[in-house]
Amino acid sequence: MLSQSNKKPKRRSGKSAARAATTPASRSLAKGLMIVEALASKEEAMALKDIAALIGLGKASTLRLLRTLEGLGYIHRDEHDNYYCERVWPTMKQQMRLTALRQCAQPVLAQLNAELGETVAMAFLFDDVIRVVEVIESTHHIRMSNYRGGILQPYASSLGKSITAFQTPEVAQRLLYTYGIFALTPNTLTDFRAIQDDLAAVRERGYAWDREETVLGGICCGAPVQMPDGEVFAAISMSMPKARFTKQIEEVLPQMMKDYAAEIARGLKKVLA
Repeated sequence: MLSQSNKKPKRRSGKSAARAATTPASRSLAKGLMIVEALASKEEAMALKDIAALIGLGKASTLRLLRTLEGLGYIHRDEHDNYYCERVWPTMKQQMRLTALRQCAQPVLAQLNAELGETVAMAFLFDDVIRVVEVIESTHHIRMSNYRGGILQPYASSLGKSITAFQTPEVAQRLLYTYGIFALTPNTLTDFRAIQDDLAAVRERGYAWDREETVLGGICCGAPVQMPDGEVFAAISMSMPKARFTKQIEEVLPQMMKDYAAEIARGLKKVLA
């Protein structure tokens, strides 16, 4: 026979309720947000030990959080097992595209890097800026470098031109005005009409040059990753010192870039279908 107690249930104090609300799950969430905020504020990737020290957790616990955040696409891991975060929070659609882009592009970029041993990079269009999202450095001691998270000039860099040239006039203008137009080298185009003509030429031939327009002594060729409907939200490039830029490379590089960009686009079509 069940008996009913006459005792009134005890009310939890405010302190007890607060302690109950601070569950291990919420502490993990707080630590995860600390990681994202820390990585988003850094221009360089961070090692596991540095992240663990920053958030006050052991390496094993920190690694579990990092792998969860990486799996969800909030942070990324480079070839040295260091972690970084895009400094612009993408929309859900952008995040899905960016994740798919990395999945399709990484093996292709590795092949491209192996062709000449020069630095290859990939950029992605966010709302009003173009950022570098992948880099494979040159194997040469003297090289043209790039870094993830960097904002690109829509009128000077080959990656920036390759994306900007295929946007609507409104989006292209917003990209130009957001970054601003100013000379980086004596070769940088700063006249608005000249920039428009250059972007039209990129659109017509399907690739872009950066001939010492962002850095003196550096040559870069980029190509858009163009979807079947003509949309472009990404581009790839190869850059090298002017001293290694031979006439033979100048002749073969544009088509090479277009072919590899097309290969990435084909992979994207399957993943995003």
